[in-house]
Amino acid sequence: MINHRFAMLIKIQKEREEKLQAQFVKAQQFYQQAEQKYQGLANYRTDYIQQSQQQGAAGLQSRQYTQFVSFIGKLDQAIQQQGWALHQAKAAAEQRKQNWLAMQKKRKAMELLVQRGEQAELLKQLKQEQKNADEYASQQFMRNRNEPQMY
Repeated sequence: MINHRFAMLIKIQKEREEKLQAQFVKAQQFYQQAEQKYQGLANYRTDYIQQSQQQGAAGLQSRQYTQFVSFIGKLDQAIQQQGWALHQAKAAAEQRKQNWLAMQKKRKAMELLVQRGEQAELLKQLKQEQKNADEYASQQFMRNRNEPQMY
């Protein structure tokens, strides 16, 4: 009966653990997407600067230079915002991972407790069987000893 209760608790723990694992996987995917966006923005900024430098070698008008500087500033701001989002996504993924691992640890501890309980119960049964066997052997010995022997 106790093992049945623990089995139900372990089943609930497994369900919770699976939900936490799914949340971790989603958070990890979100983090990877944020990282890709960050890298994409950084790469675009680098490419844009290289292209502008190539065009600038031929000469830039002041209006073009102002537009270039303004656009680079906007890219820098977008990269900074995406960097913050990346940091948040990483922290969220790590927190969900820790929650999942903690639930996994708790479930494993419960399973170990049940296993030890089952082992203790088995040991108790084996001792009782040995005690019964010893008692039976003792009674048989006493009967054989008390019976008159015929030769």
